[in-house]
Amino acid sequence: MCLWDWITISYMAILAPTLSKKFQKALEGLSETRAAFQGLTDSLSEDKIQDWKRQEKQASRQASRQRGDALKIYEVQQEKGL
Repeated sequence: MCLWDWITISYMAILAPTLSKKFQKALEGLSETRAAFQGLTDSLSEDKIQDWKRQEKQASRQASRQRGDALKIYEVQQEKGL
C-alpha cells in the first residue's frame, strides 16, 4: 500500500462519520421545513396557491432565456406597516 492510499483511507475514515452526522441533521431540518411549509400552505387561499403555481411555471419557462431575473418571484415581499 502506497502512502497516497493510506492518506485516502485515513481521510475517508475521518470524513465518513462527519458526513453521516451532517446528513442526519439535514434530514431533521427537512422534516421541520416540510411541516412549516405545510402549515403555510394550509393557511393560504386556493387562489393564492394557484397564482403562485402559475408564476412558478412562467418563471421556469423564462429561466432558460433570462437566468436570474425570472426567479425573483421567490423573493419575499413584505408590506411596510404605517
